[in-house]
Amino acid sequence: MPNNLILCSTGCFLGTRNNFDHTLIAKLRPMLSFHGFEIFMYNIYADKPGEYGPIAETVMNAKDGGCIFHSMHMNKSIGELISRNEDGDIEQAFRCYESDCRYAAMYGVKLLVLHLWGGPWSDKNIHVNIGQYPKLKKISDKYGLNLTIENIVCNTQKPLDHMKKLWELYPGDIKFTIDVRQSEFHKSLVETCESAFLWENDLVSHFHFSNYSGGHMDWDRLRHHTPLGQGDVDYDYLFAFLKSINYSGSITYESSFTHESDGLMAKLCDSYEFIAKGINA
Repeated sequence: MPNNLILCSTGCFLGTRNNFDHTLIAKLRPMLSFHGFEIFMYNIYADKPGEYGPIAETVMNAKDGGCIFHSMHMNKSIGELISRNEDGDIEQAFRCYESDCRYAAMYGVKLLVLHLWGGPWSDKNIHVNIGQYPKLKKISDKYGLNLTIENIVCNTQKPLDHMKKLWELYPGDIKFTIDVRQSEFHKSLVETCESAFLWENDLVSHFHFSNYSGGHMDWDRLRHHTPLGQGDVDYDYLFAFLKSINYSGSITYESSFTHESDGLMAKLCDSYEFIAKGINA
């Protein structure tokens, strides 16, 4: 078994076509080699908190049945609301954030993945987003959760610039999740790996593995998840780099939603084998 935890995002197999059927988590677990799951929190429930209760019960049942939820991808609307910053937006973002933290603690989650910015407004006023970080960290600390900020794509600059700023402002309190697809979208994966401040200060706790095929900031291609090993991400380089730094953190496989009739199990099994072989070769 690899030293790194290799997780599967529930977003790979839950979507509108199966009405977000979270019972699939427990059903799929015996057939998968992944060591656990990253639970994906959907925006549709941020505005309908009363409808999330039955899903939470299903996830808890899966946990009681042996499913491990190591990480949580928090509601994307949190960063989108902070970026938009209209009347009441930030207050709503914090309500959603604390709700996610509360559920994460119930599920036994250890690590949170947060989009600190996002949506059409993205990093237009990045100082507003960065300014919320200490208050967000205080809440996650209250629940005993490890908050990481994802290198989500930007409209004006690139994620690495904002990560550096966060580290400069909060050097003892910041951790990151590196999404290789987001980095490749900005054609900055190699630059990210060569950014010594990330690795010398042990700032990266988690990775998201998926792929991207397209040009620099090609928005039409952002949502297209190319299979691992078939897109623009140089995984040979990435695996060699991770081995060179003895990376021991967790990795989540992410992909756009795949229905069972679309070869779901083959896709998930192939993706696990690709990652496990790559980090252990």
